[in-house]
Amino acid sequence: MGRLQQHVYHTAPPRFPPDFPERLDRLRGEAGLSWRALARALRVDARTLRRWRTGTAPGSGHLYRLFVFALERGLLHCLLPDAAGASTRLEERRPASPRDADRAGGLNTGGDS
Repeated sequence: MGRLQQHVYHTAPPRFPPDFPERLDRLRGEAGLSWRALARALRVDARTLRRWRTGTAPGSGHLYRLFVFALERGLLHCLLPDAAGASTRLEERRPASPRDADRAGGLNTGGDS
């Protein structure tokens, strides 16, 4: 027979940002859509969108659709607090050309080593 379980691991529930309704409103405004048009674009019911606006967290599938919608329209900065800063930091780290990357030691193009 096996041993009894000695440890019980409790995980904290994920925290959803309390300002999500404001972020959703900012996304809708910058997309230039009405609430009904946004619901249609996200393929959700208008009542579901209304619940999100009152503080209910969207499920994982809906959250995925929301982020894909924002990403396709270049509006990810509306949902993520530091998305604009993260994209500029990524571009700062990215080398301008493969030759620059090779000099930095990032890529080996297979030349004489």
